[in-house]
Amino acid sequence: MRIVTYADEPWYREAPSFVPLRDAWPRYLLHDEVSNRYWGNLFTDFAEFQFALVDEDRVLAEGNSIPVSGMPAQWRDAFLNACESKGEPDRLCALSVLVDRGLHGQGLSTRMLEHMRGLATRFGELVAPVRPNWKERYPLIPIERYAVWRRADGTHFDPWIRTHERLGAVLLGPAEEAMLIEGSASDWAAWTGMVFPDDGDYVVPGALVPVELRDGRGVYREPCVWLCHKS
Repeated sequence: MRIVTYADEPWYREAPSFVPLRDAWPRYLLHDEVSNRYWGNLFTDFAEFQFALVDEDRVLAEGNSIPVSGMPAQWRDAFLNACESKGEPDRLCALSVLVDRGLHGQGLSTRMLEHMRGLATRFGELVAPVRPNWKERYPLIPIERYAVWRRADGTHFDPWIRTHERLGAVLLGPAEEAMLIEGSASDWAAWTGMVFPDDGDYVVPGALVPVELRDGRGVYREPCVWLCHKS
């Protein structure tokens, strides 16, 4: 296994084995307007910060990150910061780490995170707006409460946050609108396979908080938890 960057080996995003990685996201997460507007810039303007773990021609995992100037308020703000701001980057912002579902539990996410930490060395720190792995099990618990849950041994309750902390990250706190997904009731039906017959708050598969449906239009504000890795 080896890590390749999009700048040097862009073939990895065309490999058949890459497709299942993106399929791991719930469909509605592909409809944040800001990230959709700027996602392509990652591979034209910031190609050296996009990378994959490959085994010959099989893509096992992908990592995405972007240099920013100052601390973004939300995950989606990292795109606006990097693509619209004229400031000199002073940190690297993690955007995503996706691992083949069949390879979960084998330490690949740690390897990807370690590589991202290495990319951040030139800036001094890596900030990570983490999507907590287990928050979807507790969609009615506010992110502020979930962010401070600890196990009896003092380590974080959430596995992905725990991985960051084991590598030395410091938890900064939660943010309530990392992503903003909006759509009609029919859009949400197509994205989730559910039916939305009336206004209300709906728990949908994979969501960290309920979708708020009002006047036939659904709004999903996905939270995150910010962590910081100092170089």
